[in-house]
Amino acid sequence: MKKIFYTIIAVLALNASYASSADYDVNVVPSKAVAAQVYKMLDVPVIPETIRGERAEVRLAVDRGNYLRILSIETESEALKAFIKTNVDFQRLSPGTFEQGVVYRVPVEVKE
Repeated sequence: MKKIFYTIIAVLALNASYASSADYDVNVVPSKAVAAQVYKMLDVPVIPETIRGERAEVRLAVDRGNYLRILSIETESEALKAFIKTNVDFQRLSPGTFEQGVVYRVPVEVKE
């Protein structure tokens, strides 16, 4: 009886240590976090009618002070380009695990 008891205790101890050694990463991927914050910056009460239905691809990076720096905006609409620059460039990100020097690509599409 004692052997069974000690065996069960040993098995439970090994299972507990095995389960605690697993590394579960529950952090959000930095690129998705950056995109979510950019979308939040672009969510303004009044969106100009001239940019409705337009698309753009924004390439940006994070500098030392967690500020967004727009590197390029690929779009056919100059109004959308100006709108994105006004609302995103030099805006500070919320604290997170963003890598400096990494170029993030964020697609932007304005609904009609």
